[in-house]
Amino acid sequence: LGGFTGVPGSAAILSDSTYATTMNTIVGHTATDFFVICLILSFLLSMASSTADAGRALYGISKAGLTIKQLGKLNRFHVPANAMTVDLVVNTCLILFISSNLAILYMSNIGYVLCHVFALSAFLLLRRDRPNWPRPIKVGAPWVAVAAILMVYNVVILVVGAGAPKLNGYGDWTDFFIGVGILVASVLLFFYRRIVQDKESIHWKEQTPTMPEGADRDALM
Repeated sequence: LGGFTGVPGSAAILSDSTYATTMNTIVGHTATDFFVICLILSFLLSMASSTADAGRALYGISKAGLTIKQLGKLNRFHVPANAMTVDLVVNTCLILFISSNLAILYMSNIGYVLCHVFALSAFLLLRRDRPNWPRPIKVGAPWVAVAAILMVYNVVILVVGAGAPKLNGYGDWTDFFIGVGILVASVLLFFYRRIVQDKESIHWKEQTPTMPEGADRDALM
């Protein structure tokens, strides 16, 4: 594994034994082995949980018509196996080919802030496009201004962080463009779903009624 850029080799792991030595001193060698096993199992559980979570997210996105239909299928155990497999493959490639594990964290943080920008801007657009739409949680006009300020603040953070990957001490432009490439691939899958699978033309605005109808109305009652 040492030949891959994102994975340390066995020599590098053995040369940095500070944590293992400290744990041996505190609790002894036998307890250290036990705690190491617990750490490995916790990492395994964390990866399984994140893969299941991402798989369900991809499944829901597919059901909403925003990505390919293959990701919206369940296997005989009612698990989105296709979506989980795609998430597993993408994450494995990131670990193997990104320059460092910290660079993956850098890319994740960029995506996290970008999601904040999308959520805040969506709130502002919905308040403009559907001013009379029933809202289970109502906020006044001052909160719209707060959302706008927070969106601008997050955009500034995003531009500074994405525009200077070495500013934070880890990651480089290659890592940045790999992350952007993954986002572009998701947009291409959206286009494929709309044009090839759904036989529709690309449109940038969904036509919605001024007031909810059908299932949307019942859900808000």
